Amino acid sequence: MRSWADLLLRGRYLWLVWVAGLSVYFLGYATRVEITQDFVKVIPEDDPDYVAYRRFQRDFGEDAGVILVGLTVPEGCPTSFWEGLRGLADTLKRLPGIRGVLGLPTAPTLRWQDGQFRLDSLPLPVSCREWDSLRKALPLYQGLLWEPSGQSLVLFLQLDSIALHTRAKHTLIRHIEALSETWAARHNAEAHFAGVPYLRHYVAQTLPSELWIFTIGSLLLTVLALWGYFRSWYAVVFPVVLLGLASLWTVGIIGLYGFKLTLLTALLPPVIIILGIPPAIYMLAEYHRLYVAKGDKLVAIREMLRHLGLVTFMIHANTALGFLTLYLTNVVPLQEFGIVAFWGTMATYVLTILLLPSFFMVLPEPKERHLRHLSNRWVTRLVRWIGTVVEKRRNWVYGITAGFFVLGAVGVTRLKAVSYMADDLPSTTRVMRDLAFFEERYGGTLPFEVVIETARPQGLRRLKTLRALSALQDSLKNYPVFGRSLSIADLVKAARQAFWGGVPQAYGLPLQEELPLLLRATREAPPSPLPLVDSAYQRTRLTTFVRDIGSAEMPALLAQVQRAIQATFGEEAHRVHITGTTLIFLKAIDYLVENLVWSLVTTFFLIALQMFFLYGSFRIMLISMGVNLLPLFLVAGLMGYLGLPVKPSTALIYEMAFGIVVDSAVHFLSSYQWYYRRHPVPARAAVVSVHHTGALIAYTSFVLLMGFGIFVFSSFGGTRALGILTALSLGIGLFSNLFLLPSLLITFRQTDRGSVGRVIRQVRGRAPGYSAPQAYTEGDRPGDTL
Repeated sequence: MRSWADLLLRGRYLWLVWVAGLSVYFLGYATRVEITQDFVKVIPEDDPDYVAYRRFQRDFGEDAGVILVGLTVPEGCPTSFWEGLRGLADTLKRLPGIRGVLGLPTAPTLRWQDGQFRLDSLPLPVSCREWDSLRKALPLYQGLLWEPSGQSLVLFLQLDSIALHTRAKHTLIRHIEALSETWAARHNAEAHFAGVPYLRHYVAQTLPSELWIFTIGSLLLTVLALWGYFRSWYAVVFPVVLLGLASLWTVGIIGLYGFKLTLLTALLPPVIIILGIPPAIYMLAEYHRLYVAKGDKLVAIREMLRHLGLVTFMIHANTALGFLTLYLTNVVPLQEFGIVAFWGTMATYVLTILLLPSFFMVLPEPKERHLRHLSNRWVTRLVRWIGTVVEKRRNWVYGITAGFFVLGAVGVTRLKAVSYMADDLPSTTRVMRDLAFFEERYGGTLPFEVVIETARPQGLRRLKTLRALSALQDSLKNYPVFGRSLSIADLVKAARQAFWGGVPQAYGLPLQEELPLLLRATREAPPSPLPLVDSAYQRTRLTTFVRDIGSAEMPALLAQVQRAIQATFGEEAHRVHITGTTLIFLKAIDYLVENLVWSLVTTFFLIALQMFFLYGSFRIMLISMGVNLLPLFLVAGLMGYLGLPVKPSTALIYEMAFGIVVDSAVHFLSSYQWYYRRHPVPARAAVVSVHHTGALIAYTSFVLLMGFGIFVFSSFGGTRALGILTALSLGIGLFSNLFLLPSLLITFRQTDRGSVGRVIRQVRGRAPGYSAPQAYTEGDRPGDTL
């Protein structure tokens, strides 16, 4: 290792140039990274539900391409409101990216005249009486274009494909908001907005600003942490530069792979910064300690590399392997997050091992005030107290651990798995208030589709099919979570009403002899912004909106709808399928959580194997892995107590936290193994290791806890939960690695008296005058041999 350390130090200027060149290279890719404009694809391409959804999109277009603009009707129904409404609809329709507008000013109505159907525009009312009369006369649009009470109405804006899937969507939605709000303020009304594109717009607009805020916040936290511990600006500036480069490289890797920025990958730059703090602190502290012991800067840096080179690699490798297991899933967002996090973590290791020693070489020697942390009396008292507890009060540690397990076990029984489409959006923002507006008045805003396929072309012209379709719509009215549904049966009913002079009582399914004539009208005046039937009249859709009831309640609702389909269509029910963006999204959430659990199990076994080959002891492997499962188990229990559900953003906590808390175990066990091999007395090796590593483990855990705590200020609920629960995991992990781990090492090593006795006899045989050390010295430090 000495030659390796010399290579790093002698080539320090070469490494600095190499890092600068790579940074410029990654900067070019980082500037090309785009925010994703769609919900990322999670379900595999060959999944039956996804295949059915893709066919639905080919036949009927995007069900998630509609923006809803809700407008309250002002008191007194002033004439200016209705006159201005048509102008607003025309203005919105002319916006680039709007394919069509469906609302009161643009909705068609049928009229039977001279033996044929004619299309007319709806007459706009000029008073409250006319408004009431219009609403009652057109049952087709009741609950669809206006709420039954008449207090509000809705404009449906259909986005074209280019606007829907590109950045142009954001400019378009901002124009829609500005025009609608200005118009509503002028007419003493309120404007509300909803729809899947609107939710995506909010996420895409909020995400970049939060990314920069948390990245800068992480860097500021790093500055405070390093300054607070080392009292040196040299120890602050250069590690911050290093971690800033690591963050830049990570974003560059996202661009290099051609990935887009999602809610998951946007977390990586600040996370990489936070995870890069502990190795920097370990190396700085070890350099200072060795400088005091050796009195020579070059020797201290070389010995620091020899002592911590492999340990630092293992710390990064543990975390990187935890991330890499996500790449083994079948979920594209997790694969992207996993591979970028893996390379980002290993890039941080490369930058740390190359740049920090080079920085130390060009900096002046540490001054006395920079070394005071080595003799801080408060820290010394803390680690001595921990050593005393571990050596003499282990029963207390085991009692507290048992209490944690009981507490966690009770909480786990209360844990639930549930996700919502608008799950992580802030509950106090306008987007959620508007969502509540539509759900209260119209039933929901999330697309819910039922596709009906007949056995042959023109099958939709059969009255039996239309009756079944209408009966299914009547069944859906029994569920308050659904809004007003729309199908070809409604168009036929409206055509019959027009045929019989427009009287509302004629709105209904026709007789068999009326049907051919009425079907002709459905081809001429479809009132939906999306097509309701295919060109062959063989496939049709029943389209509606559903409330965001979550993945826990949705399966029960789907089962009820499926039973209604079976009861309505009988033996033809196998040709009826539920689909739509909402169903696919919620299924994707369940699939995501399932893969995260599988990834966590894989991470556990990979790190367990790594610990076994690293320390060569099956017992130490079991102890270290069991100790670090305690924080995850207790956090799962706390989630149950707090009512926090398992969802992708919270399930990811376990993946990240496990890899992080194991790092402290690696640092402690490296020290323990080194001492134990030289002085095979478990209690002494454990206590001395606590004295040597306890302060840094405690400090780095505190820094990480505060670092993840910065996510508490996120406006996204999932990101906020990620920060809080990961911080809790790290806090509990501090107890596990400084109290429980050394206690178990002492207890279980002491029970193996035969092995210990053999080792002691071998040592005594080589050194007749040997006796167990009664105190540790400054030179007792683990070397490169673990």
